[in-house]
This record gives sequence, structure tokens and C-alpha cells, in this order.
Amino acid sequence: MIGAGPAGSAAARRSAQLGLKPLLLEKGQIPRDKLCGGGVTPKVLKLLDFDLPKEIIESAPTSARIHVGSKCFDFHASDPLVYMTSRAKFDTLLCERAEEAGAQVKDGMLVHSILRHSASLEVQTLHESFEASMIIGCDGTAGPTARACGLYSRWNPNEVAYGIESEVPVGVDDVQRFMGADPCFDVYFGVSPAGYGWVFPKDDHLTVGVGCRMSKLRDGPALFKSFLKCVPELTGHEIPNPNAHLIPLGGTGRMPILADRVLLAGDSAGFTEPFLGEGIYFAIKSGQIAAEIAEEACNSGSSSESLAEYRRRCDEAFRADFASAYKLARLSYLEEYDMDRLAQFFFSDKRFHDCMVGLMNGSIRYRAVPRKLAWPYFKYKLAKLGFPIQA
Repeated sequence: MIGAGPAGSAAARRSAQLGLKPLLLEKGQIPRDKLCGGGVTPKVLKLLDFDLPKEIIESAPTSARIHVGSKCFDFHASDPLVYMTSRAKFDTLLCERAEEAGAQVKDGMLVHSILRHSASLEVQTLHESFEASMIIGCDGTAGPTARACGLYSRWNPNEVAYGIESEVPVGVDDVQRFMGADPCFDVYFGVSPAGYGWVFPKDDHLTVGVGCRMSKLRDGPALFKSFLKCVPELTGHEIPNPNAHLIPLGGTGRMPILADRVLLAGDSAGFTEPFLGEGIYFAIKSGQIAAEIAEEACNSGSSSESLAEYRRRCDEAFRADFASAYKLARLSYLEEYDMDRLAQFFFSDKRFHDCMVGLMNGSIRYRAVPRKLAWPYFKYKLAKLGFPIQA
């Protein structure tokens, strides 16, 4: 496995459990920071065969505030909507669990080339070379696996979002005041031409970021500075310089995810849903599926048939839902941007709230959302045509 994020560690753990001898390569030093909101949804926990330690959970909001212009829409749940953590802590935990299962982990291994031999693959790093029967590439949108194996060389600007984010130290007391009595996180629409902003509460700081479809982006730092003005809780606090990264918009296209003896998982395969922007669940799930397919291929000796099964299983598990999620994203903010009217007919509707909670805890899949929201969508379309419809 190349890349020790959630996809790579999940693939390494499952591979070891299945009797393979996985080697997990990471270019950085573990623990390492990863630019990400750090929100672990309840459905992620259902994928893990171990508990998430309480000490790495920095907050567990049960509410969300959705901002559209000057309006704010609240929705609440009885259980946490998301568990906030840092990716350094979370990724290190997953890596340790992979090692406990029997995987070998090597960090500081920057992969620069992959060579094909008749019966194996050779992964070359700056320090060592490794021979493998199969490779699972979990090295993100800019990782070397896809390029070296001829799957793709770059992403179309229409297929990725540009995320820019900063960790703002405000102190424990200000975090508590920000969350309020009913712990919440915030999402802001209208702050990006094709995206949204977020403020996630952690232990003593706020994770503040904004995303924009790359094809619509003009000036990332200016977009971030403009968003900061929309968050009054940040007034008076020093804002550290932000970092940026690319986020795949799953559903915009179907990137190649396999080649001879090579599978891609997580962000490198485009497995991030485009409406909420969640990637951790799909990284872990695809990593686990990839490990199971690798075990089948190694034991059957028929890698081409087994690898083709990887695409089918990913489609069934989640990839088919990306098309529905992409339609929701296009309708709301990604292309048409009609958030004021959408907010009027959706954000106060209990059916919308139930769908959002269900998408986060895994009880609802995106393919079911259009049917569940058919009535508010019908009223929205009538209002858009000029009929005097009330929400």
C-alpha cells in the first residue's frame, strides 16, 4: 500500500487479517498532519473493528448551523452528528491498528517510480526498493501511483475542489462558547462561487476552511480572507496561514481505478462524495474492499478477473450513490446556486433533517434521497416557475 491515510491503513489491516503480508509505505514521518476538517461520521465507526478512543475525540457536535446569507437554519440530533478529531491522531491510530494486525509500516518513503516485471511490481523510493505482487495506491489526488501506472496524469479542474483551511487557536472557553449548550458545527453557503465554508470545533481551536470547484476558483487566499469576515467568532483572533489541498468531486466523472496488479482507493480513486465532501468513510471502505480483492487475486492467480470485481463492488458499496450526491450538489451550490430558494423549501423541513442525519450515520444512502425529498423538491420547482408556493 502506498500512502498511510485511512485508505492505506484500512487496506493494510484487512490484508493482514486475510493472511497477506502487507507493506504500508508513507512519504512523511508518522504521525504527520493532513489537511482535512477531521470530521469522523458515525457510519465510519461501523466500518472499524475497534473502538475510537475517547482521548482522540476533541468534540462531538449533535447540531449543525447552516448559514445562507444572513439567515441561519439549525438542525439537531439526539446523537453526535460527527466526531471531531485531528487527522494526525486519527491516521496514527489507524496505522497502529494496521501494525497490530501484522502489517509492516515504513515511513519517510517517498515513492518516485513503479516498475513492472513479468510476475511482480517494483516500488522504488529515494532510499529503498520493494517488490510486490500487487499495489494498492492510497496516495491522494497528487500521488505517484496513478501516474506511474498509467491510470491518469492529472485531474480536470472541473473534477476537483480546492480546499483552503487553517487551524485557529481560540482557547477552550471560546470553543465552548462557539458550540453553545447544544454542541454544533457550522456550514456557510454563499461564501464561494462553487463551494461552501465550514467551522469545526475541536478541543482548543477551530478548524476554519472554504472550498471551491477548481474551475471556478480565481484567488484562493482572497477567497479564504473573504470567508473569515463571515465568521464573527473569529474577530480578534490571529489566523495562522492556511494550507490548501485538492478534493475530488466524486460523481463528476469515472476515473480509472485499476490496472494490471494495481488498485486505487480513497482520494486517488476519486472516492469523495461531492455534496457533503466526506472522504474518510469512502477511503476506509474502498481500502477494505481493495484488500479483499487483492487476497482473492493473489490466491486465485487470476488477477484480471478479480480486479474487475473491484470496480463492481465499489459501485455497489458507494460509487453509484455519487451520481445522486452530485446532482444534489449541482442543484444547490456547485453549478446553479439557488441556495436562497432551496433553503426556503428544504432547510426547515424535517425530511431534509432526517436525510442529513441518515447520510451521516449510514442509515440512508444518497440514491434514496430524491424519493424522500420529492415533496419539498416539487414545491421548490413550482416556486421556481413563479407559482406563489409557501414552504
